[in-house]
Amino acid sequence: MATTTVEEVKLRRPASVGLVYLAAALLISACGSGSESTPSSGAAPQNAAQNSAQDTEWLEAAELVAAPGGEAALAVEAIREIPADGLISARRTRQMVVFGDSLSDVGTYQVGFIAKVGGGKFTTNPGPVWAETLGVLLRARVTPYRQGFSGASQVLGGTGYAMGGARISQQPGIGCIPNAAGACTAALTIPVTQQVSDYLAANGDRFNRDQLVFLLAGANDIFFQLGVFQAKVTACFSLPQSEIQPCVDQAPNEPLAAVQKAAFELAGQVQRIRGKGATRVAVLNLPELSETPFGNSPQAAPVRPLIAGMVQLFNGTLAAALQGTGATLLDFHAEFMRVIENPHAYLVREINVPACDAAKIAAITDGLEQSGSSLFCSRQTLLQNGAAITYLFADSVHPTTLGHLIVTRFVLIEVWKRGLL
Repeated sequence: MATTTVEEVKLRRPASVGLVYLAAALLISACGSGSESTPSSGAAPQNAAQNSAQDTEWLEAAELVAAPGGEAALAVEAIREIPADGLISARRTRQMVVFGDSLSDVGTYQVGFIAKVGGGKFTTNPGPVWAETLGVLLRARVTPYRQGFSGASQVLGGTGYAMGGARISQQPGIGCIPNAAGACTAALTIPVTQQVSDYLAANGDRFNRDQLVFLLAGANDIFFQLGVFQAKVTACFSLPQSEIQPCVDQAPNEPLAAVQKAAFELAGQVQRIRGKGATRVAVLNLPELSETPFGNSPQAAPVRPLIAGMVQLFNGTLAAALQGTGATLLDFHAEFMRVIENPHAYLVREINVPACDAAKIAAITDGLEQSGSSLFCSRQTLLQNGAAITYLFADSVHPTTLGHLIVTRFVLIEVWKRGLL
């Protein structure tokens, strides 16, 4: 492949970047099922209309991601040079597989009432999450492996295993609401360890060299352990006065140990995936949760230092545990902090207020959802027109359409620079 320089990349810069964000970002969708498969030599050509629609979608995604120029444009140009059809051997990435939680969930819960009100992903629906857009660019579409809610689900067979609320190895996840038997009665929250097992069971117990595998998880383990910490502190105040402070001082120990264990477990899954044949595995570390609207809220103020400490502990443990595994660690935390420190460079106008209006979400869900979760967020529940493409956060922790576009650019540039494409 020829080397491309910044000067050689000529991309049309639209007169209104905002309109491109609004039009193109909302046009990219997760149509179809599963990732592309390698066509056999005798396979009939695809329907011309379907080919045309996919080409249009690819061009929209490419223009959107490449718009800032620089390394983003170079990475898109590198992908553009890879044949979509014909010379199959020239395409290293035939399939993109994603494990994790809501930050990468491409529509596990896009069913029933949730879908009816226009929700289904943890963002400003119907905008794509980063894994969807990257999959479109790599011509390796990512769609849900499983869909369902309230304990019932069906396997669809896509390569998007990431699931909102999932922890790394434990149930219940965030939003699970277990019944007396321990089964989840709301969100499924299947842990990453089981996601990997599901993949292996469905694919002959092997990964292959034509796949690009991503993992991003751990935030829900932190959220869960914050609940454990708060319960421990509350229990401390039922003790005699002289024992309260020592009890409070000890309260973070168990949650911190659990967070560290979760990081080791995620690294263990990376080793498992590599041991089953995957040659290209990329792991994103955690963004700074203390800098989200949740982390900056008055309610979180007493535990904000603990949140930051948990993120630091998790990311540090993960980095050390991944050494020697052959996996590539992507520093999502550093990129997230660059956005927080200089939002206007990323066309972000608001970093502290969620784009989804909690009151509007409560209204369309008849009061069933009071917290403003982006799972139920759509165009009709935005705080204001255009919030999906100007705000960073959809709710207290999840990115908007623009936020996911920023993640897409970061991941694409990193995998391109590291030769993983």
